[in-house]
Amino acid sequence: MQSVSKITLSHDVIQSLISHHFGNDTRVKATQELTEGYFATAYRLDLADGRAWVLKVSPPPHVRVLRYERDIMAAEVATMRLLHERTSLPIPAIHCYDASRTLLDNEFFLMEFLPGQPLHKVRGEIAPNVQQRINRQIGGYLREINAIEGAAFGYGPESTPRFAAWRDAFDAMLMTVLQDGEDMDVELPLSYAGYHDLARQHYAALDEVRAPRLVHWDLWDGNIFFDIETQTITGIIDHERALWGDPLMEVNFTGYDPSSDFAVGYGIPVLDTPAQRTRRTLYSLYLFLIMVIECYYRQYPNNGQELWAREQLANTVDALRNGAHAEIKMHSVP
Repeated sequence: MQSVSKITLSHDVIQSLISHHFGNDTRVKATQELTEGYFATAYRLDLADGRAWVLKVSPPPHVRVLRYERDIMAAEVATMRLLHERTSLPIPAIHCYDASRTLLDNEFFLMEFLPGQPLHKVRGEIAPNVQQRINRQIGGYLREINAIEGAAFGYGPESTPRFAAWRDAFDAMLMTVLQDGEDMDVELPLSYAGYHDLARQHYAALDEVRAPRLVHWDLWDGNIFFDIETQTITGIIDHERALWGDPLMEVNFTGYDPSSDFAVGYGIPVLDTPAQRTRRTLYSLYLFLIMVIECYYRQYPNNGQELWAREQLANTVDALRNGAHAEIKMHSVP
């Protein structure tokens, strides 16, 4: 996706990065920009010695980003290393992370290239019995992620505030994205105070969350790599939005079907109580506010995401007002 948060790197610039980190004898044979993402820049690098790497680059310092997106590359690297150590997930190995901004005006890291394609691109080519297996596997992967407990609630970057109570953390997160919207004069159906007041009416449900758990928050098919030839999941990517919070924040629990193969793989009952369903709807409110407001920062070439997110935001507001759970299918995002 085209976005002002992305940059273009020449072959010579990429070669200089590789020479610095691998030595002057290491040559870059070919580069290919990976355009699926919405935020960071990514390139596949094929080296003359046969190795392949992925270069991921943060937005330049002058580009305005949402507050929660500040310093998230460092958080992504830390999350990947944690998951590599503590889970069975296929996490790409990281060769280096450079936050010095001496070689580029941007932070960047190099990670191993994994075979396969984003799962959402090849779902239609996968046999039903294989789909059943991988959906259960995804559920199991998410359970492994959510089993990791942290010391406090909050976003991944060390520069962000930490909280002892989930209610306080979520309130700060919601207030932050509302401030982002006000900064860009984003017009919304309710006043900014109106969204905050509506959410606060349901904060009692947040008090059930006692332990900060690792939340990937973006484990959709586009961030899961699948190899058609081997019929296996080969990689889980894009951990930059990870946070310490309530596992019910995971986008996988929007439009959740307790009888699904994913639910079998996850293995823990969710959304069984009114409080759980209220929390899930609060998280949808937060997510769709982000998805509307970020469009004004990214300046996407079309308004498909904004229109869809505005519709989902309205549905979520109605659900909170009526005490219902918002039934939303995340795969409907254009």
